[in-house]
Amino acid sequence: MINDFYNIELTDKADVKEKSAYESCRFVGIDLAGIDLSNSKFLDCTFEDCNLSNCKIMATLFNGVIFQKCKLMGLHFEDANPFGLSIHFEHCQLHHASFYQMNLQNCAFLFCNLESVEFTQIKAQGVSFEGSHLQDAHFEKSDIREANFTGVSAFCLDPDWNEIKGIKIPYDQLSGLVAKYGLNIQH
Repeated sequence: MINDFYNIELTDKADVKEKSAYESCRFVGIDLAGIDLSNSKFLDCTFEDCNLSNCKIMATLFNGVIFQKCKLMGLHFEDANPFGLSIHFEHCQLHHASFYQMNLQNCAFLFCNLESVEFTQIKAQGVSFEGSHLQDAHFEKSDIREANFTGVSAFCLDPDWNEIKGIKIPYDQLSGLVAKYGLNIQH
């Protein structure tokens, strides 16, 4: 690591250094779009109103990280360090992000825009997607048993290609589970 930062608030892009370790830090209102955060470590950090779209996160460690009202579009989280992965997303935009083959059991997606997000072959038992928008989100060969989909919109997945036992889903989104059958569900 080049730099270690502990328990500070960062509000300027110039304060964020490559290949650094951040512990108990708070990032507020910073536009980090497209920068290389590879090999960095974020432990118990909070990002508020930040833009991290299209950042490179190869081998980046996210442990106990909270993203609130952030843009994280196009990020390939499967490139991050899987060790201790624990991320909590609240009111974030994650369009076209990818979580391919990841264990997301220590993650949450609350009231997020998950449009066109890749969730193929994930392990997400009990994970909450509460209130999120899932237009064109792709779930395939994923274990989402007991996941919470209450309050979601644009929900669609194939139950034949995913483990879904015990998921919580609102009545108005049931058609997303049977869309492939062309049924006309009436209320």
